[in-house]
Amino acid sequence: MEKPHVSKRSEDLLEAILEISSEKGYAKSRDIAAALQITPATVTDGFKRLAAAGLVHYEPYGGVTLTKNGNVIAKRTRECHQVIRRLLLYAGVGEDIADRDACIMEHGLSPESYEQLRRVVLFLEECLKDEDIILLFERIVFEGRKKT
Repeated sequence: MEKPHVSKRSEDLLEAILEISSEKGYAKSRDIAAALQITPATVTDGFKRLAAAGLVHYEPYGGVTLTKNGNVIAKRTRECHQVIRRLLLYAGVGEDIADRDACIMEHGLSPESYEQLRRVVLFLEECLKDEDIILLFERIVFEGRKKT
């Protein structure tokens, strides 16, 4: 999974475009600004940079859609976020904190680390299908959390 250099802000924009355009077919700067809690002007500047990099199709005052390369980066960023979030939830972190921390961590993760974390999450999900393992897991993870 080769990872081209894209800034954290650009990855956030691409991920937000993916989420919003999957519902509407396109995304507008006001939708992205609301989702990311940034100004529409900041979003527009980001759209221009992404368009120059060939990652989005952007028309001023219109919608924005992902190019093939933009879609690849957006999906990879979203998948990485989801894997880290699930791992943090399994570790007993609350949902809001897990989501916020996953957003921070997703950007610097190497493809190798992402793949290994993905495998760990899959392993945990398989293990947690067993009732005895669930009880042991909860005792270790959640009782340990109460002590800290």
